[in-house]
Amino acid sequence: MKKRFNILIEDDWEVMGNGLGNVAQLQYLPSLFFMKLAKRLGIKVTFMVDVVQQLVFREHVHTDHNIKLQKHLWDDTVLLMKHYGFDVQLHLHPQWMNATLKDDFFFLGNNWNFGRYSNAAQDSLIRDSIHYLEELITPVDPDYKVVAYKGGSWGLQPSGNLLRNMEKYGIRIVMGVREGMSLPGNGVDYTKLEEHNMPYYPDYDDLCKISAEKKDVIIIPLQTVTPGIKGLTYLAADMLKRKISKKDSMYHYYNNSIPAAINELSPVSESSKPKFPFVNYKTHLKIGNQPFPYLKTSFDQVIKRLGDTPFERIPILIECHTKQYNQYYRDIEKFLEYVLEKYGDVAEFSSLSDFLKETDVKNNMIKLKTA
Repeated sequence: MKKRFNILIEDDWEVMGNGLGNVAQLQYLPSLFFMKLAKRLGIKVTFMVDVVQQLVFREHVHTDHNIKLQKHLWDDTVLLMKHYGFDVQLHLHPQWMNATLKDDFFFLGNNWNFGRYSNAAQDSLIRDSIHYLEELITPVDPDYKVVAYKGGSWGLQPSGNLLRNMEKYGIRIVMGVREGMSLPGNGVDYTKLEEHNMPYYPDYDDLCKISAEKKDVIIIPLQTVTPGIKGLTYLAADMLKRKISKKDSMYHYYNNSIPAAINELSPVSESSKPKFPFVNYKTHLKIGNQPFPYLKTSFDQVIKRLGDTPFERIPILIECHTKQYNQYYRDIEKFLEYVLEKYGDVAEFSSLSDFLKETDVKNNMIKLKTA
């Protein structure tokens, strides 16, 4: 019998959004830890792999042996995900489009929102990315299909062309929206989101609105968390600890100092960063560089809030960044063990592909606008 809560961990598998980092450090090693941990605990996970980065790497394999090694390690790690039995789906950071390589650094654009790109650019990148994944994976899994997409930097607006292009290439699940999220510099505004918790059929021209008719694409919102004083105290203490310890960074992979033009790239404008007081600061469920007490209290808050939701089957989407796992491996292990121990009787972990199959069988899992 299916349990009430369906936990969907989606890992945004990527290097840094500004182009910094090495596949070995930020992708292969932390995801290998996560794969082994999830396998041991019997947890299903979906890896949302940033293919734009890989398309750019492919352009340089004949001229840069370092990039060639990272490109092949990326491919082999994705195949390892499949070998372990995990789901692999699509994540795109469009700022990688037309990236240039100079002095060991990739210089990217500063448009992080895929919805802001032309219809032709969206169509081309989605097509090429899906082709790359399916060409890589179908030799080991002939039934493999790309059916889910997570927006890079949560950028899905304007949504009209984007959702139609997703539908055109068989993508059925789209993620990235969250109640109250507003990133003006990135063109993201979900402050008028009509559904905060449950999957819904979107109005393609405004994905914040629920459609009155079924669509091929469904939206799964990220689960909102308001950390409050308790949660923010955990984060502040951990940030202070990190600052004092001066933990290692990725910068030692480069011979030269990081150019300012790269360090300054960010999808988050100053106007949308949290300011004092923090008490009403909102974020969403995530796993990365957070200490165990924060992970625990955040998940407890969401479970408690969803307790009165009038649905038999409730998905809990959790955003994950394995690239942030360094020095947090034990926190993550403790958190997943805690969830299994405390909520194992009412919650189970699923992949996005499995969730989609379930929704295709049950007609009441996706919200429609009612008259």
